[in-house]
Amino acid sequence: MDEKRIKDIQKSVAGALAEERLKRAIDTLGEGIDELQDWELRTRYTEMQTAYRYMLEYLRQGMPDPDRERLHGELIGRCYVINDQIAVARLTEHSTKVYCQMRRKYKGVSEADGVYARLRENFANSEVAQSLPADECRTLNARLATEHEQLLQQLFGILWSSNCWSKGDAENIYNCISSAEIALDDRAVAVSAITLSALKCFEPLKAITLCKLASNPESLLSTRAIIGLIIVLFTYRQRIKHYPEIGNALAALRDDATIMRRIETIQIQLLRSRETQKIDRKMREEIIPAIMKNPNLRGNKLSMDILKEIEDDEDKNPEWKQWLEKDEIKGKIEEMSKWQMEGADVYMSTFSQLKNFSFFGEISNWFRPFDTSVPAIAAILPKEIKSSTSIISAICASPFFCNSDKFSFCLTFERIPKEQRDALMAQMTGADQAEQQPDLQSVIPADKRAEVESNQYIQDLYRFFKVSNYRHEFSDPFAMSLNLLESEALAPLIESNDALLRTFRYLVEKEYYSEAFKAGRSYEKSGECDAQFFQEMGYCLQKELRYKEAIDYYTRPDIVKPDTLWTLRHIAQCYRMQGEFDNALAYYQMAEELAPENISLLLQTGESFATMKQYDEAFARFYKVEFLKPGSLRATRAIAWCSFITGKDEQARSYYKRLHAMPSASYQDYLNAGHVEWVNHNNAQAIEYYEKAKELCGNADKVAEQIMHDSETLTARGISENELLLLRDLIL
Repeated sequence: MDEKRIKDIQKSVAGALAEERLKRAIDTLGEGIDELQDWELRTRYTEMQTAYRYMLEYLRQGMPDPDRERLHGELIGRCYVINDQIAVARLTEHSTKVYCQMRRKYKGVSEADGVYARLRENFANSEVAQSLPADECRTLNARLATEHEQLLQQLFGILWSSNCWSKGDAENIYNCISSAEIALDDRAVAVSAITLSALKCFEPLKAITLCKLASNPESLLSTRAIIGLIIVLFTYRQRIKHYPEIGNALAALRDDATIMRRIETIQIQLLRSRETQKIDRKMREEIIPAIMKNPNLRGNKLSMDILKEIEDDEDKNPEWKQWLEKDEIKGKIEEMSKWQMEGADVYMSTFSQLKNFSFFGEISNWFRPFDTSVPAIAAILPKEIKSSTSIISAICASPFFCNSDKFSFCLTFERIPKEQRDALMAQMTGADQAEQQPDLQSVIPADKRAEVESNQYIQDLYRFFKVSNYRHEFSDPFAMSLNLLESEALAPLIESNDALLRTFRYLVEKEYYSEAFKAGRSYEKSGECDAQFFQEMGYCLQKELRYKEAIDYYTRPDIVKPDTLWTLRHIAQCYRMQGEFDNALAYYQMAEELAPENISLLLQTGESFATMKQYDEAFARFYKVEFLKPGSLRATRAIAWCSFITGKDEQARSYYKRLHAMPSASYQDYLNAGHVEWVNHNNAQAIEYYEKAKELCGNADKVAEQIMHDSETLTARGISENELLLLRDLIL
């Protein structure tokens, strides 16, 4: 059976289970069991099938069964697990992928016991080596390092490829990872292996083990376990309700304030990972080219496109500075620095190109905490790297680089000829740098260490799933939203008011308005909402084009903070988008009283008056804009069009000539000038303008359609419907 057929069957069973069509799923699984010589799986399937038959028999006989609902859900959960394990077993026989090769190489999770023991011995011997004479110490350390690399790869392979876990297996794995008799970095790699194993083949005991490890006092292990747990449970969020034991384990986490704070931080970091692709594109296409070029571094007549207006004009409330401050960033480097300080992944574009070293051919190395004693690095870098005064050590200790990128940075020296490398090292570790390079690791406060570790690990995972040679063996978790509020099982982990509000405002800032509104609805139940919150909720709805609901939220802060300019303007915009121009105008006028010389507000109010055919009021505001901001493109267009509508053709001509002289003149400016001449029977001049409009537009059909769109205005100026039809044909 080929891989596609195996995966199609697996998906079919999962679909039946999602619809709770248990019989169909069990029958299909039975066919798969018959093809395998796996007695453990067969036993588990038979037990499940028997329980299902008893449940149906009790129902047929009308016997009371208070556990029926619980058992039904439990059987669905067991079916999910067996379905995945059957698929993995089939793929193991047929697939050439690395995961299946590992499964053929390692026969079960129990094999890890011998590896644990040898790692403990290796770790103990490395401690003893420090007390030996220098030569003996060096020889022993070299042998231990080689042995350690082999053992770590074996441990990762066994845990990653493990399928069925017993409670004994889970307890043994947890105890070994919790034990200080094995190096901390090795235990961190083991946590990553469990995460990958659960992603490949879900097993409740794997998730529960990650839950338990989340409480480990070592922040390196705790943060990795939390991140792994979130990614795994979010990936399988539709089925988690069928495993009450997982729900109980999650509930236990909620009693630990430290873990809950870490989860809140990790949620924001995971949401921030969505920005990596945008930042990567901007780095490659804008910022890096701009820096490289720097020698020092080496539709509507009255601009009534309200959506664009909202984008361009004081869109987000400047009073939301705490979360939404968007000061103009001067220069590309400052923009990159801002992202960096926010914890954004600014180095993906640089280091994604440096992942083709043989070091990354070993899957476990993608998840190793950075350490210069790793043999591949120790063979390249000089002993001076241990000095906190070298440029290299500053980069290696920097919280801004993830572990994977630090390895890439060091491995680049491998490609430099030795003589040049030695000279470069001498410069980069020179005494003249001693006062310039701080020990960055030492300045990270203890309470921020976990935050740095989790951010680095998320970036390590992002690189693995995006650029590693193994990425095709996994579904990319970073293609999901990773918003915990979208998972019934995970949402309670960020249910505190502070966590909800922080998540809500982050989503608003990053313009995920639909998700933000849902988060805001959860926070709204707290009863602690202020005017700013209601403004932000209205803003999300306005961005989602839900104008009526937006007005409802905007009017709430208007009660708390009456006469707020920003709120009045956005209420007016919503009414305008609904076509309620009289209501829009009322709010624009209230706003105008607060800011009588605000250019964009004057334009919006004038356009609203023009829409209501109150042209004297409209002209008054457009002329005021022209006085306050000479050469305003938008005011010039508005005056020109209103002049045409009101029959002031000479004034219209004058203003359209001004527009034609501007470099930003559009096809509409020539089209409208053509209208002025056509209604005055200056047909030759009109046609000249229409032809210019076609040239700028590049689409004769669009110009012709626009003429018909303006038919009401043109017929009001004396052009017959028949003449309009002929004019359209003439343009075409």
